[in-house]
Amino acid sequence: MRVMATRALDDGDDRDVGLRAESKNAMKKRLKRQRRRDAALMKRAEAKRRKADVAASTKAAFHDAVNAMSSEARDAFFVERGARIEARRRETAARKERRRAQLSSAYGLVIDCDEDLTTTMERERWGSLMKQLRAAYERNCKTTAPFKMSFTRMSEAFEEQMGRMNAGWENWHVVRSGKTLRETAAESETTAKSLVYLTADSERELREIEAGKTYVIGGFIDRNRHKGLTLRKARELGVEHARLPIGEFLETRGAPVLTVNQTADVLTSFLERGDWGEAIEAVVPARKVVKIATNRSNEADAKIKDAERARDEDEDEDEDEDASPTADDDDDAPTSTDGAPR
Repeated sequence: MRVMATRALDDGDDRDVGLRAESKNAMKKRLKRQRRRDAALMKRAEAKRRKADVAASTKAAFHDAVNAMSSEARDAFFVERGARIEARRRETAARKERRRAQLSSAYGLVIDCDEDLTTTMERERWGSLMKQLRAAYERNCKTTAPFKMSFTRMSEAFEEQMGRMNAGWENWHVVRSGKTLRETAAESETTAKSLVYLTADSERELREIEAGKTYVIGGFIDRNRHKGLTLRKARELGVEHARLPIGEFLETRGAPVLTVNQTADVLTSFLERGDWGEAIEAVVPARKVVKIATNRSNEADAKIKDAERARDEDEDEDEDEDASPTADDDDDAPTSTDGAPR
């Protein structure tokens, strides 16, 4: 048995407080952790060295290629290169501006990350939820019809893990209110009336997305272990609740429950397309779909038949004019997959 001396601070003085025996197993674990740390440091150092070697090699090859050019070719190359760099800068600036514009959207979207939800689910599920938060944010960044996205106050442990899972998330263009949903709903009657909690257990179907309303998605992964949790919370808060009209357009295997990012994606797709059927079919995974609802299937078939009829009429007109159809005509024709689930 190995003996280690331990020390402690008392009123600013560093003095011995006794000896503590370290067991053989504890010493093995400590040495193993140290070896892992040393190996990780060596691996990072080796990766850094390889990266520097690749950069040096690329730089040398670039200079060799430029030096081998004639003066006219070199001038043309740098003009073209400067144009590409400027185009990338403009694209980056436009992307950042689009993300800033999210915060001025008239449509609100809140992810409920309150501690009462995150502590109810298993902590091992936190990582999955954080990936879904990132996916929802990235989708909102790319759309032409973004929501003003907000996160409610997170627990200290959840926020710490969020920083590890999604490095740089502090720079996301989302509102971190610092309040729980309960505190937000209690601010005023007007605020409470503007909230709509989306839950698959609600008996009401969401028909429209209204400007000035804030739609709430529960930041929760329950694996069907806590049925009705978000509906009970909405009722306790006294806020409106609704479910997405999935059953109207799709017949699914089991309850039509979507992930956080899928729910946000349906809302975003509806703002883009203005059609619940198309938005839902575009987002709900094919593995969950048994079939398209009859009314939706008939509507899709009608669209396809109308498009085929219009194409046949165009071809008849071309034949009357003794003109053969071109490849462009085929490209413009709709495919048979219009309206089908993906």
